[in-house]
Amino acid sequence: MRTGFLALLVGTSILRADATDFARCSAFESVEAFVAAATSFQPAATKSDLSGLFTVRELGQPEDPKTGTPIAATSIKSAVALWTNDSRALVFVTAAPLTDATRSAVGVLFLLDRANRSWRIVDSQRFTANGKEAEVSAELTAGTGSGYHLGSDGMKPVVTIKESQGGRGYAYQLSASYTVNASKLK
Repeated sequence: MRTGFLALLVGTSILRADATDFARCSAFESVEAFVAAATSFQPAATKSDLSGLFTVRELGQPEDPKTGTPIAATSIKSAVALWTNDSRALVFVTAAPLTDATRSAVGVLFLLDRANRSWRIVDSQRFTANGKEAEVSAELTAGTGSGYHLGSDGMKPVVTIKESQGGRGYAYQLSASYTVNASKLK
């Protein structure tokens, strides 16, 4: 009985991950646990391999010594599960690194895969925006159609990412759509 309890305790501690364990190789007990770990993640204060995803270079004038300096976000702004089924999930995480020259925004689309009762990161795409209107957003743009259900009969989720750039008369938006294909974001 005691051996079984210890095995359960060790197994539970391996599956649980928090902000200090928020790394590419971390295992999460659920998509909600991934979202919670992402939300409490502090890229500037943590030596995680994911910290670089939430880092931008300081923009500015060439003579400014700060220009080109990497600036990591101090905290995560939001983490949202956009789509989930029994074996995969798409989660979008945003941050706003505190740059001096202009406003910056970072968004990362994570593809999670479920294997052996835990969720792991299998792919990610990073998006950045700079300027007064800097913002990165994501939206699930493929919903259920008549007679088809998202995730079945070959209907894959489609997420559209928007980057709002610039400002002061020169604002523009870029957008791209991504889907899941063989454990990759395409």
